[in-house]
Amino acid sequence: MSQPPRISNGRIENLPSELESGEDDRHHTVEVNVGSATELIHLAKCKLVVVDGPDRARELVVDKPIVRIGTNEKNDLVLTDNTVSRFHCEIRHIRDEYLLVDRDSTNGTYVGELRLREAFLYPNCEMLIGNSLVRFMPLVEEIPVYPIARNAYSGLIGAHARMREIYGVIEKVAMSELSVVIEGETGTGKELVSRAIHERSKRKAGPLVIFDCSAFPDNLLESELFGHEKGAFSGAIRTHRGVFERAEGGTVFLDELGELPLNLQPKFLRALESGEIRRVGGERPIKTDVRVVAATNRNVASLVEEGKFRQDLYYRLAKVRLQLPPLRDRLDDLPLLIEHFMNDLRKRGELRARGFAPSALEAMRAYDWPGNVRELRNVIERSATFAEGDLVQIADLPADLQARLGHHEPMIPALASVDPSENLKDAKERMVALFEKEYLIKLLERHNQNISRVARDAGIDRRHVYRLMKKYGMALPEREE
Repeated sequence: MSQPPRISNGRIENLPSELESGEDDRHHTVEVNVGSATELIHLAKCKLVVVDGPDRARELVVDKPIVRIGTNEKNDLVLTDNTVSRFHCEIRHIRDEYLLVDRDSTNGTYVGELRLREAFLYPNCEMLIGNSLVRFMPLVEEIPVYPIARNAYSGLIGAHARMREIYGVIEKVAMSELSVVIEGETGTGKELVSRAIHERSKRKAGPLVIFDCSAFPDNLLESELFGHEKGAFSGAIRTHRGVFERAEGGTVFLDELGELPLNLQPKFLRALESGEIRRVGGERPIKTDVRVVAATNRNVASLVEEGKFRQDLYYRLAKVRLQLPPLRDRLDDLPLLIEHFMNDLRKRGELRARGFAPSALEAMRAYDWPGNVRELRNVIERSATFAEGDLVQIADLPADLQARLGHHEPMIPALASVDPSENLKDAKERMVALFEKEYLIKLLERHNQNISRVARDAGIDRRHVYRLMKKYGMALPEREE
């Protein structure tokens, strides 16, 4: 597909071929190495100055990927010039270029003598929009990142040096419009980071919409992301607003980014670059204004090299990459995390034990925590709630944890508890219930409370898993990460 021309000192030039292939994308991604003391984040902005017209001297400095210009109050640069259309034109930040797009305005958009539909701009060029002359100036701000000396930050718990560096990154990134990819193992707190970014951003008054790419079959993903019109396909009995529409003015948290199907990625990229989506079965484009924060427990850079994920989409999303440490790399935070989860139990009135015995703490330090902080929370809730004494002992820890540490794993007390005086039907039902409960507990532990994976392994649907958990009084997870 041919690229829009570039305006350079009044001349129209074609884009270089390396931009078309996407080979020049990599240096636009900042990987924040939380192992270093200070990092620089490069924040691309553009400055617009009205140099002539009714709004002369009006200025706008913005770091949004799409800057809209027109007379409607929903635009970023609002002009009062009556020769300007309601949504006259927009400037899109694509890679390190700025694309000017005329939105079928009545009086057109000009650079010099050229009336443009689409063209890449050069620094300090002047655009004639109606009777208003607007100067365009790209800017790059270098933002230093420093650790924040706190033990907790926006729901994240930890005093480890790497956690404090992460707090510093969030503090700096949140107020920008930079898209962020959060990388880390399952249970490290990626959703908590996304919430912290949203709650400290300029979009905090807008919605935070969470979307798990692994939770829907491929044939429903497009409808869930972009919505569908009534009658668009069999079963579409009413119009459905997708994730982008529901997140208008706010943030989309795209979980399990690596699971986004390859055939849907071009449409997703177009939505990000144009700021418009089209519902399945719809004809008109719908403008959107959202920020995207994505998370993955897979190495998406490797997926790019394997051809399983589009390079241009990855670097469009990963303006900042933030790597969360696994719990085994910050075991000094165990006491803080344990006390935090114990306090939650106290507030809910569900706590029997007042703490953990030294031997139990030592065992927990020796464990590798494959499920990370989420697994720790589950272990604490089970152990502290059902422990018989004031302190949680090693014997109170979950069987799987004990087994991995070399401790004896207790057997299901089914056959040992058979009562010969009990009729066969009641005895069978009781033994099945004992097995069912223990089976479910072990499967939930293996998959770190991920209901979708538990259902797949057990060969039942998610609703059946929830019914069993409710039947046996198990705490339901807030959501799957």
